[in-house]
Amino acid sequence: MADTTPIYLDEFKAMHPADLADRLQRMPTEEARHLLAELPVDTASATLAELEDEWIADLLEEFPQSKLVPLLNKMYAEEAADVLGEIPEIDRARLLRKMGKEEAQAARDLLKYPEDTAGGIMNDRFVTLRSHHTVGDGLRRIRRKHREHSPSDINYLYVTDKDEKLVGIVSIRDLIFSDDEVKTADVMNREVKYVRVTDDQEEVVRRFEKYHFLGLPVLDEEGRLVGVIRGDEALSVAIEEQTEDMQKMVGLSGEERALTPWKQSFGKRLPWLCINLITACLAGAVVGVFESTIETFAVLAIFLPIIAGQGGNAGMQTVTVIIRDMALGELSPGDGRKALFKEILLSVLIGLIIGLIVGVVGYLVGGLFDGRLGWKLGLVVGLAMILNLMAAALFGVLIPFALKFFRLDPALASSILITTVTDVAGFFFLLALAKWILIPTVVG
Repeated sequence: MADTTPIYLDEFKAMHPADLADRLQRMPTEEARHLLAELPVDTASATLAELEDEWIADLLEEFPQSKLVPLLNKMYAEEAADVLGEIPEIDRARLLRKMGKEEAQAARDLLKYPEDTAGGIMNDRFVTLRSHHTVGDGLRRIRRKHREHSPSDINYLYVTDKDEKLVGIVSIRDLIFSDDEVKTADVMNREVKYVRVTDDQEEVVRRFEKYHFLGLPVLDEEGRLVGVIRGDEALSVAIEEQTEDMQKMVGLSGEERALTPWKQSFGKRLPWLCINLITACLAGAVVGVFESTIETFAVLAIFLPIIAGQGGNAGMQTVTVIIRDMALGELSPGDGRKALFKEILLSVLIGLIIGLIVGVVGYLVGGLFDGRLGWKLGLVVGLAMILNLMAAALFGVLIPFALKFFRLDPALASSILITTVTDVAGFFFLLALAKWILIPTVVG
């Protein structure tokens, strides 16, 4: 391995860091670690910044600190903080002591914020002005900063007072189309939208989606400008949040990827599958209670998965709509009743149509099995379908709101919970109605 790597080193150096990171994640950990150590500092640092978080800890577990420190020093502060955040605290403290003084302090300033807050995703690359500065001063500051910042970092210039508190914002466009002698105070926008360092990253995404900013300033609790969040960073967070919600709805961790090491996936999947097993036993218990009814009317076994499956699908539709609107801030607690009324109304209307269809099928199938069943079997399966769709709508709204009330993520295993409800309710409605309506037919 150590002998063959240099042969391909030129090929790896020519790759885009994102592509190279993808290649590393597909390699055995030891081989990827060796390759990263052999790459030039510029290439290796850019590639390390592109790696998935769950890969970083394993990759750097036995990585020489003498080679890692230069990579961290080369990174932007927020990238270094992201990498250090995945490393055990003892090793992190040791690395920070070995890093350059300015680089280490910048990383520490960002590490003190939780990773899912505005402070945790902001960067410290921005250009400030005072209100008495001129447009020409602003343009000269941009020219001086261009070596420290990438072009995407400077979409706005931020106007602060002597205490570093934000008082206005100036776009690059305003600078370009204004005379050099014009005061910043005359062209700046004083109505600045911002977020606090403690704001959740979901709130950041909502601000970008609503106002279509290229950048959003981040203020501390005293109103001082401490960072900026770029639009592309907000997009990454939005994708991450959507992926997390999608995975949590089916009992995953929210961080798993196709190439996540199997040990991590095993530990994160097993608990929810065990919970799912317990909830499935509830549905089995309902069937056990009505065992004699099923023995008498074996035809009911045909409709058990149909009633439960339709309820599960309908419940997932409701849950998906509710969680999506919650995530985007489009649904407040006061809207819960409106959403519940709408979903119940939909379930009744859809249930009447679906129930009628399955009822006709029940009528036909019942006639084939036992001429005495006929329309009564159709009535049983039709009513069971309507009732289960109503239960799906009810709990499809209640489950996300209940999780949010208890300060849990509304997406947390919602699909497991809703399918459990619709399975148990569907089996109960079908078998209870059969016992109530069909048993007298046989007895009579």
